[in-house]
Amino acid sequence: MSFLYKKLIRPVFFHLDAERAHEIVCSGMSWLEKSNVIRYLLQKNLHFNCDEIYLFGLKFPNRIGLAAGLDKNGMFPGISSALGFGHIEVGTVTPVEQSGNAKPRLFRYEEQKALINRMGFNNFGATALVRRIARYYPKGSRYSPLGINIGKGKATVLENAYEDYVSVFETVACQADYITVNISSPNTPGLRKLQNSEYLEPLLKKIIEKKRAWDGIMNNPPLPVLLKISPDETFAALERLIGTAVELGFSGVVATNTSIVHDHAISNTKFEQGGLSGLPIEKRSLEVINFIAKLTDYKFPIIGVGGVSDSETAMRKLDAGASLLQLYTAFVYEGPLFPSRLAKRISQRKSWF
Repeated sequence: MSFLYKKLIRPVFFHLDAERAHEIVCSGMSWLEKSNVIRYLLQKNLHFNCDEIYLFGLKFPNRIGLAAGLDKNGMFPGISSALGFGHIEVGTVTPVEQSGNAKPRLFRYEEQKALINRMGFNNFGATALVRRIARYYPKGSRYSPLGINIGKGKATVLENAYEDYVSVFETVACQADYITVNISSPNTPGLRKLQNSEYLEPLLKKIIEKKRAWDGIMNNPPLPVLLKISPDETFAALERLIGTAVELGFSGVVATNTSIVHDHAISNTKFEQGGLSGLPIEKRSLEVINFIAKLTDYKFPIIGVGGVSDSETAMRKLDAGASLLQLYTAFVYEGPLFPSRLAKRISQRKSWF
């Protein structure tokens, strides 16, 4: 199937505009999402769950997750689980629907196994996402945990950003197994300024207050909240970011988002503006994971993302201190069977030691 995908299916899609191909794939997976029979058959044959791990009070059937960005609107988390993902992160979602940045805004770089995106949080809004998830992949009836990645609207000024994050939190909490706070996307103007000290602590405090209020409601299990960080920060800035997150009671960190430092690339290709993902940022993502793990004495859970493209890159992140992994770009390049195949290879390799 991998050979068939790379030789026949992928070339067809790669002849299309990258975003158009993405839309077709998402539409197809959304259609499959509605069939319980198809989901059951895929789950039965493809899901690999011999590497279970408990983290944040949740059980993950394996360590490979789907990163935010592919399924922005919660259109196919059940199919993603059936294909072998041990967790799925949907979004980034904002309080209301927004169209994102002008097209073209998604670009492939096959030689580097990379993508550039400058999407800008295009999504249908938090309410639409929750309604769809509640119908097709409801909380309490899942094989793989679901994370919801939240952000601010493009038009919202930074001083009022907390209102967007709190609003989305309130809307999605009922269907989230965990929530990821995205303040590190490079594609919403000014968003990364929220990582600066003048905005960071007040914003994160508001979010943690909302989490504690949610946790305090009768019968609500504690809702893990993670922080997604940029690979482009200095180690000094990362130390401040992580220190604040730990002090305030965040459950963990997703490291890392896409990069605007394009000299990570492994050739002299001229890249479009936007966030770089895939193999070129693998080294920097690994450095950030290793730094955070050592800084926190390996006690602050890390979901590692950025350049996971095979068992070697996956194991490097796990060895550096990540507990779980996520991928997006490799899913595009390697095909729908890649998550289950990678989960199996990681489990086999770990058993050798």
